[in-house]
Amino acid sequence: MTGNIMGEKTKGDEVLRKSTGKKRKLHLTVRGVQTAFGQEDISEICVPGEYFRKGDVHYVFYSEHTEEGLVLKNRLTITPEKVELRKTGNGSSILLFRQGSTESCRYQSPAGMLNLTSDTKKIKFRCGEQDFHLTLKYSFYMTGLLMSDYHLTVRGIFRD
Repeated sequence: MTGNIMGEKTKGDEVLRKSTGKKRKLHLTVRGVQTAFGQEDISEICVPGEYFRKGDVHYVFYSEHTEEGLVLKNRLTITPEKVELRKTGNGSSILLFRQGSTESCRYQSPAGMLNLTSDTKKIKFRCGEQDFHLTLKYSFYMTGLLMSDYHLTVRGIFRD
């Protein structure tokens, strides 16, 4: 991938960066639109979370409850090159996204572990003083067959 998904301001060739060593509390909205076989499924959660930045890497931590009543802990890692979502609680899932690239992923579903391939069409990330916004557009494939297309948005509003 060429370019910077971070949407950061530049001065010449130098990227203006801020590092913060403290965690910030935030209100997080995660919205997913899944399209498969001509049908659209929309899910949205609003949860508290924490944000931490170290250099070029942004970390977002949050928990979510599944329909089965399990608690999943999530870590979203955003770098200039890629986005990674790790889920733990009922097995372990690792989802990788790199714009214009395919990545191997492991997803723990209620039916068992799935080995998937992500094909990421768009990653857009903006982080300001008050909030951040991440947009991902991607598809998941299993054994070469398209499973579904996704549009994921994550918005965090800092509470401190």
